[in-house]
Amino acid sequence: MLYRLYSHWRGSYSGIPVRIWFLSLVSLVNRCGAMVVVFLTIYLTKHLGFDIRQAGYVLGFFGGGALVGAYLGGKLTDRFSYYPIMLWSLVLNGIMLVTLIWVRDFWAMCGAIFLLSVISEIFRPANSVAIARYSSAETRTRSISLYRMSINLGWTVAPALGGLLVGMGWHWMFVADGLTCILAAFLLWVFIAPKPAAAGEENAEVRAKTAAPKARAVSPYRDRPFIFFSLLTVLNALVFMQFVWTVPVFFKDEYHWDEHTIGLVAALNGLIVFLVEMPLIFQIEGRRTRLQFVRFGIILYAAAYLAFLFPPGGLITALVFITAISFGEMFVMPFSSNFVFGYAEKGSAGSYMAVYTITYSVANIFAPLMGTQIIANWGYQALWCLLGAMAAVSWVGFWIFEKRT
Repeated sequence: MLYRLYSHWRGSYSGIPVRIWFLSLVSLVNRCGAMVVVFLTIYLTKHLGFDIRQAGYVLGFFGGGALVGAYLGGKLTDRFSYYPIMLWSLVLNGIMLVTLIWVRDFWAMCGAIFLLSVISEIFRPANSVAIARYSSAETRTRSISLYRMSINLGWTVAPALGGLLVGMGWHWMFVADGLTCILAAFLLWVFIAPKPAAAGEENAEVRAKTAAPKARAVSPYRDRPFIFFSLLTVLNALVFMQFVWTVPVFFKDEYHWDEHTIGLVAALNGLIVFLVEMPLIFQIEGRRTRLQFVRFGIILYAAAYLAFLFPPGGLITALVFITAISFGEMFVMPFSSNFVFGYAEKGSAGSYMAVYTITYSVANIFAPLMGTQIIANWGYQALWCLLGAMAAVSWVGFWIFEKRT
């Protein structure tokens, strides 16, 4: 029995191109230091003394920068290719993170967070195009999952490490995050830097260019079905991102946990996804449509937040939430990304992936603003109910979208 499970787990990784493994390694190193996002709301409110509304505005600037960065990332990727965009984004992001140590003023923090987010989000469209170029149609969903697995393994380390570093001093968290960005850039330069192809070496990008005539470029901004899909993605991203922006504050305010405990509980999300996603995708891919899996994940999103409305509360409810949100993420994100990869083949890949990234950037603008304002005016229970209703609307929208397309 154990051998069968091991064979299935090992088989889920077979056939994935070597450059996807290298990209995943870069992501793992980068994400091991991605602790600032987890504790940013707490840092703003508990260390700098901002109230919850001010923190929401700062986080809104983070989302605004992500929106600008995603748009620029798509344009720059189409013009200069993905490698230089990824490299310089990591380098500049590392420098910017260390600079945040000296920012204290509210408006200066808004500007610094906006710039940090622009630099960070430029990376994402370029990275998405790189994955699409290095993987075949048959391995694409698993390639996405492997990349996500590296992110979530890093996400397992980052909150726990961040909680420890905060105990030593908040500045150590920013230093560690910045240095891991620089290290990730170095690994990208070592492993992914374009080199002349060796004789007989498989090159997914060349195969993609020669397998079929180049399709007519279609602007994603004029593709109405894709815009509808993107709006639905914004809606379900608004639901998911409360996990990042408001749930840690809920744990602090309602459960009275310290930062180390919050970090350990948040790290379970990355651990669950790391252990389960690849074998799960390998087992279920092809049994349903991609959007059917997305809809199932949205149901799990709703269940995760609604769990906070019921007893017993505390650690047990937090574990129910983490489990449900983690499995929901495993169904929503790889299959929606693969859907967009397929769509991007009809035109400019960078621009299509930029729009998909923009959907999460838009959600990053409104998710913290929405969450913090609702908490301030009506409390946490009102937020959980609203998130359940939004997930239901998103589910219906994806069902209509699939029926029509």
